[in-house]
Amino acid sequence: MPFEKTGSMHLGTAGDGGLRWAVANMAPVVEQARLQRDLSPAAAIGLGQMLTAAALLSRFISKQPLRIVLDARGDGPLGRIRAEADSLGRVRGLVEHRRATAPGQEGQGSPDLGTGTLRVMRQLHHKNYDSRVALVGGGVARNIAHFLDQSEQIRSAVVLGVLAKPDGVAAGGGLIVEALPGADGTLIRKLEGRFAEFPSVSRVLEGEGPWGLLARALGDVERQQLEERHLLLACDCDRDRFQQHLRTLILHEHDLLEEGEDSLSVQCSFCGEDYVFGADELLTLM
Repeated sequence: MPFEKTGSMHLGTAGDGGLRWAVANMAPVVEQARLQRDLSPAAAIGLGQMLTAAALLSRFISKQPLRIVLDARGDGPLGRIRAEADSLGRVRGLVEHRRATAPGQEGQGSPDLGTGTLRVMRQLHHKNYDSRVALVGGGVARNIAHFLDQSEQIRSAVVLGVLAKPDGVAAGGGLIVEALPGADGTLIRKLEGRFAEFPSVSRVLEGEGPWGLLARALGDVERQQLEERHLLLACDCDRDRFQQHLRTLILHEHDLLEEGEDSLSVQCSFCGEDYVFGADELLTLM
């Protein structure tokens, strides 16, 4: 079930068409995810930044994919982080270590993803694309920029931030700016200088919102907004899908119930919804 509170994403161009940008406000979405899965501040930050990246990339690459999946599997404190976004603005995600802490995090920054692999899957109408790059250390934004450079040959700047306070997520979102072919070199160097001096992303989002983030990135460069869409946290899990998974498991493991149990509970890793299957129902799946 989708939640009532939604985030937003805005897309546009700048610099006489030499730049393309997308900026998102994800605070309501990340807060819903935090509450739904009882995330620690560090886990909320890591998952929130990955959800933001998936939402932004869903409109940045691969001719409007039906769904984009980011799956980072590293040895950092959060373990595996997965985020999905579809063409309707729906996002969902999971983090392996939901109660993890990150030393010195203090509710902002970006937990180190560690060493491992970032997999990016794009599902289109007639074909799926799968790309993998090695994690380069650091947080989500650095690794997304690395993916765009290595796999897509896109020269871009990526900033992501989530501010997690004791009473909840106070701010969250991010920005991607891409240099299109033929972009003015002087303009690109100017923007690189601005991004090199960028302040705390989460604090900018808290005080100035996503438009403040865009203004700090582009300065006085003329820009145009072309599109706006809502973003919401939503999971597409359902009972029938879990039945199919159980049927596959039963083919290899006939006795799924522990001795003395008369039902099996299966939980969705994304939203935490529990699905209970009785012994009689499991028999029908055999």
